[in-house]
Amino acid sequence: MDLKKFIKKERLIWHKYFLPSLLAGICVGIITWIFELTISNILLFASVGASAVILTHSTSHHLVKLRTTIKAYIIAIIVSFLFYGLRKIVHLDLALAIAIMVFIMGIFLFAFDAFHPPAITAALSFLVLDRILLELFYLFLAIIALLVLIRFITYIFEQKLSIKNFFHEFKGSLIKS
Repeated sequence: MDLKKFIKKERLIWHKYFLPSLLAGICVGIITWIFELTISNILLFASVGASAVILTHSTSHHLVKLRTTIKAYIIAIIVSFLFYGLRKIVHLDLALAIAIMVFIMGIFLFAFDAFHPPAITAALSFLVLDRILLELFYLFLAIIALLVLIRFITYIFEQKLSIKNFFHEFKGSLIKS
C-alpha cells in the first residue's frame, strides 16, 4: 500500500469512527459527571454509552435509528417500573428478578420492533437503583434527551444532512423482515 492510500484510509477512519466515538464519550462523560457514581448508575451509563456509540454510527440501519432506540428505552422504563414495584411487593430474589427482566425485555424488544440491547442494561440498572419512581422517570427522560441530542449532532455535523432529514429518524422502517 502506498503512502497516499494509507493517509486517505487513516483520514477516513478519523472522520468515520474517531470523531463520532469521541462525541459519544464526551456526552456520556458529561451526564456521568452530573450524577453520583453508584453501581446502578455505572450500569446505566455503560448502557447509555453503548447507545450513544450506536447512534453516532453513520449508516441508516434500523438499529441506529433514533426511533428504535427511544422505543427500546421506553420499554425499559415501563418494564423496570413494573419490576421495581413488584420487588417491593413480592420480595423477589435479585438474581431471579434479573433473569425474568432480561427475558421480558428481550420478548418486548422483539415484539415492538425496538431491538436495542443496551436498553436491557438500562432496565437492569433501574432494578437495582433504589430511588423513588419519579426520580427514575426524570433520569430516563434526561437520557432520552441526551440520545436525541447525540443523534442530532451526528446528523448535522458528521453526516452533513439537513434538519428535515433528521425527522426521518422518528419514522418507522419501510422494510419489514
